[in-house]
Amino acid sequence: MAIAWLLFGALIGVSAAQRRGFGTASGVIGGLLLGPFAVLMYFASGDRKKCPECAEWIKKEAKLCPHCKSQVEGK
Repeated sequence: MAIAWLLFGALIGVSAAQRRGFGTASGVIGGLLLGPFAVLMYFASGDRKKCPECAEWIKKEAKLCPHCKSQVEGK
């Protein structure tokens, strides 16, 4: 059961890392540490993207970055 917990967490971590633009190794480490709880974080944080100017996380629907005030495309 523990091995399944770790493998499932690692797979979710890799998927989340690739989706966010992080390295695979950081995804595996994060997934191993969080286990299946990584699923909750994966789906809970899906409504954000990085601002192309300042690289801060903003809502996907944002047209203006609240951090650097630059215009961003919605979606």
